[in-house]
Amino acid sequence: GFMAAMFRHFRSLRTMQRDHGWIHTLLEEAENERMHLLVCLRMFQAGPLTRALVVCAQMFMTPWLALLYVVHPRAVHRFVGYLEE
Repeated sequence: GFMAAMFRHFRSLRTMQRDHGWIHTLLEEAENERMHLLVCLRMFQAGPLTRALVVCAQMFMTPWLALLYVVHPRAVHRFVGYLEE
């Protein structure tokens, strides 16, 4: 959600056209996923190792997904869909 919202925002600025609320929808989805992560970390009483793994996964996945989103946005949406199921 957040990566897509960022790229939609940049495209909206480049083309100087309104987005008609799609950016906000994507940001709401990103907030929802963030809340799921926080609830899971609290429910399972995640220790330092689990938290470190989450940080490492974010550091690895963010640039990879950003690059993939530039090249093939549909693949990223499909990948996220698989993760959500």
